[in-house]
Amino acid sequence: FEHLEKTGQMDSTMIVVTSDHGDYLGDHWLGEKDLFHECSVKVPLIIYDPSSNADSTRGTVCDELVESIDLAATFIDVAGGEVPDHIVEGRSLLPFINGEQVDHWREYAISEFDYSATQMAAKLNLEPREARLFMVADKRWKFMHSEGGFRPMLFDMVADPDELVDLGDSAQHNDVIELMYERLSEW
Repeated sequence: FEHLEKTGQMDSTMIVVTSDHGDYLGDHWLGEKDLFHECSVKVPLIIYDPSSNADSTRGTVCDELVESIDLAATFIDVAGGEVPDHIVEGRSLLPFINGEQVDHWREYAISEFDYSATQMAAKLNLEPREARLFMVADKRWKFMHSEGGFRPMLFDMVADPDELVDLGDSAQHNDVIELMYERLSEW
């Protein structure tokens, strides 16, 4: 940052700080990335935009469902290009950065994990196409679907933010599970 300040580029350089997924490090009695609990699936994202258009959002937190695929679209938008939605799956975050009203943002986020090359898949005797996990999350629910004949997992992120009560076999939550399967199919 010191170099950017000295050269005057801090006034014209967008800075994005992010990372890969997290690891469990013992949370939920797991290691690495084995499922989709918050400690594993959440990714930090900090964006500094020097544009005066971003002044109204400096120091704020956006709680919308953002995915890593949105970064490419954001960079294209910042550079003045048109996002080719037939190639780039994400959506530009620039409207959020500029404090604009965003209509019709995504209602859910998706993540997937192929564990076919792991010891876990071998111990479960799964074929490669069966060793895949999918997560569908909205602002209240987190749903995990596993290929290979395993039942789904479901967490109420409002009532159970630590994700300790799995509702995946709860008949009372069949409507939520059905909605999440519809979203996964739509995706």
